[in-house]
Amino acid sequence: MNYLMSQLTAGAYVIAVEDTHTWDVTSYTNMYVLQRPGQNILIDAGLKEYQTAIIPALAKIGIAPDMVTHVLLTHGHHDHLEGAAVFNKAKKFVHSADLPMIATPLAAQFAAFTPQAGNFMYAVEDVNGLDIVLVNTHSPGSVAIFDQKSKALFVGDFFCYFGEDLPQGELVTASQRIKRGSCDYVAGQAAAPGQDFDKFMLGLGRLLGYQPEFFCTGHGVVLRQDIQTFLKNMWQSGTQK
Repeated sequence: MNYLMSQLTAGAYVIAVEDTHTWDVTSYTNMYVLQRPGQNILIDAGLKEYQTAIIPALAKIGIAPDMVTHVLLTHGHHDHLEGAAVFNKAKKFVHSADLPMIATPLAAQFAAFTPQAGNFMYAVEDVNGLDIVLVNTHSPGSVAIFDQKSKALFVGDFFCYFGEDLPQGELVTASQRIKRGSCDYVAGQAAAPGQDFDKFMLGLGRLLGYQPEFFCTGHGVVLRQDIQTFLKNMWQSGTQK
């Protein structure tokens, strides 16, 4: 399968697999790699058939499947988890609320994130520098993961660009058009709010204290540059009357 791969910053990469057949629109499904001393962390793992793209992409940065030490899921939907099966030596984690979504036998390979102080913060015990935040939209256990080293905020499908073209063909972009469009979308949802929108705003509010340099979604474009302002603008768009 075709894929795009970009380096966000030292030790942080995005792999976006082009999918022309799973859904009724062409889209990109994103996975991310974080490299630490002695650790290779994969955030989300894609569909099973994406392995033909993920394995050669990882090889470009010197990572074989048995060198992946951790697989962390932003949520438990099949298009983000099936590919985890190939990483036999990795420790695998998901929020406890999404564990029931994982089919056997793969489910037996997953453990739950460790709860931290407060009722929406989590961690992985042997991985430092990651804040895992329950955003409880899209699935019961959807989380965002903030990497303190790369300043990347991985939000999964809490907010994504499914089926949208990449601006100027760029996977990682500072596109103001995309940012404005995101805020317009949130404003449109606010005009006819419901329970799901209220949950979205609750999750978004939990992210406003971070200062990310990258907004890394589950599908499509990765945004860069002044991301904290972008998050605040989305929040303001959702609270306008």
